[in-house]
Amino acid sequence: MAATDFTGFTDETLAFLRGLKTDNTKEWFAANKASYEAAVKKPAQAFAQVMAGELERLTGVAQKPKIFRINRDLRFSKDKTPYNTHIHISWTPMGGTADSPAFMFGLSTEYCTLGCGVFEFSKPGLAAYRSAIAGADGDDLVRMIDGMVAQGCRVQEPALKRVPAGFPDDHPHLNLSLHKGIAVWRDLENPQAATSPDIMTRCLDHFTILLPLWRFVAILSDH
Repeated sequence: MAATDFTGFTDETLAFLRGLKTDNTKEWFAANKASYEAAVKKPAQAFAQVMAGELERLTGVAQKPKIFRINRDLRFSKDKTPYNTHIHISWTPMGGTADSPAFMFGLSTEYCTLGCGVFEFSKPGLAAYRSAIAGADGDDLVRMIDGMVAQGCRVQEPALKRVPAGFPDDHPHLNLSLHKGIAVWRDLENPQAATSPDIMTRCLDHFTILLPLWRFVAILSDH
């Protein structure tokens, strides 16, 4: 898909998400499906495909885009509203594993955010991560994350409250051991940022800042 096929997210994109949040019903969605197709689905698909090409050039690895479904999985949820009121997209290496790093984009009526990393490692992936942070690679990761935070990024909240078994209580990378996945996020100023003409360039600039984390996790996932 050519870059010219992505013409941007628009005020109509945000208007649809606001409307759906206000009236999250099958009836409202059906009545506004044409708006969904034109203002949400089409630009999201174009953005995902164009960004996949840009990220391939950035990483040297072919990227597989995924647009998360607007229909919510209600099987195990007490909240029975049928639709997600956001756009979430991820890009992962072609032929990758569950532990491969992802670039991420999120847009809702409350946020426009970019991320990179892994939400939760597999059991072998978590073991590899903990082994890495226990040594010199942990020093590298701390410096890397500190540099990203200094540029306005934030780190995913840790999943654990207690230090995992086998990890020394006095280890200098204690905070890293509390993570079962590692992801760093860069929040744009507001949802309206997604409608700016330079959103593709802005996203790539921030993904470039997050690239060292992508490489760190990619090396882990190859082991």
